[in-house]
Amino acid sequence: MLRIDGVPVEGIDRSTLRRRLIALPQDAVFLPDGTPFRLNLDPLELCTIEECRSTLEAVCLLDFIERRGGLGAGMTPNTLSHGQKQLFSLARAVLRRRVRFREMNKGTGLNVSSAEQPEGGILLLDEFSSSVDHETDRVMQDIIMREFQNYTVIMVSHRLDMVLNICDRVIVMDHGCIVENGNPRSLQQTAGSRFAELTQASGLV
Repeated sequence: MLRIDGVPVEGIDRSTLRRRLIALPQDAVFLPDGTPFRLNLDPLELCTIEECRSTLEAVCLLDFIERRGGLGAGMTPNTLSHGQKQLFSLARAVLRRRVRFREMNKGTGLNVSSAEQPEGGILLLDEFSSSVDHETDRVMQDIIMREFQNYTVIMVSHRLDMVLNICDRVIVMDHGCIVENGNPRSLQQTAGSRFAELTQASGLV
């Protein structure tokens, strides 16, 4: 049975659960060709232009988008490289997190981009960095650790360096079955560990 903070997931109000979940898929999804960058980033139009620009700057895409006409310019998926598509998808997640933070803290004077976030939530990552280069992967890791430091991060990944850098628990699966779980750094140092074998095969020591 799946539980969140000890509560069975089926007993949690769906709207509350949806507000607490932010997901990044393996393949970024975009609105129809010609839709402006801004609407692709903020499809519900909940954010100011300043919030959109700040978020794109945080994921290192603002300069690129400015050179292509700015947030109001139309785009297609082919406008972005594969790595940029994933960064754009991550920007949506960051913007959603910031909007949620803003709404939770109305009237408190707290900055929506504050690193000291009092809120928590769940970030789901589904092989979102599987096809990006290592430099982009590192940028994405830094963004996740900075922007989602108080979130529970659940991810499916074959990038074991990301697992080592971000996760405090790893579950190793083989043919759909759990064969090992524990702290990744500890398992990496454990003789005979399946995770240790995987990291050694990946050149991680």
